[in-house]
Amino acid sequence: MPLQQLPASVRERLLIEIYRQANELDWEFLSNGEKTNQYRRWIEDPRVGGVLLAFGEEKDARVWIKDVPMKEYARAQEGIGHYVRYAVNRFRGAEEIVQAALGDGWNVRRNSIGEKPNHCYATHGGSSRYVCWGRAGTFRDLIWASVSEAANTGERPAIVITTRDGETISRADRHQQEKIAAHCGVDLKYLHRYMIPNPEYVGNLDSEV
Repeated sequence: MPLQQLPASVRERLLIEIYRQANELDWEFLSNGEKTNQYRRWIEDPRVGGVLLAFGEEKDARVWIKDVPMKEYARAQEGIGHYVRYAVNRFRGAEEIVQAALGDGWNVRRNSIGEKPNHCYATHGGSSRYVCWGRAGTFRDLIWASVSEAANTGERPAIVITTRDGETISRADRHQQEKIAAHCGVDLKYLHRYMIPNPEYVGNLDSEV
């Protein structure tokens, strides 16, 4: 049976277990080598690989872990996508971003949150602004998306560079980002964020069954 056709209850338990471990590992801060090692450990873990290998070969199990739960992990932590309810902790969401970018009085327009890069539209009265956000390493994508949006709408976009505990941006990088944003006519803000317990998390419900 292909792994894509895992029984729903099995799939749910796997997603909860993998995201629980990823949260404990602080996945976003692991190096590429550490992530590779963790994929191997998941295959060896009876709670993950031990389940998946009943439904397919090891190579397919490894691909499933990488391309299904972990491909969505960062987006789930942002409160975006279909896997949000499996993330143990998450950020507060687009409202926090818009507040940092544009200040009081601006709100996230309904159904406007998107990805690649993470973005939304903010409204205030009759005004609308494009806001996108991400870590410093995604600045090139953010500036391109912002300039493309401005070229199509004529509205001034805004970028929010986010950090969390354990992340810093050098003074030189920040100065360069500010110069590029100013040159492109894009507002640029920085926001240090903290995770909160995910109000949509289903893992606790699973453990109570």
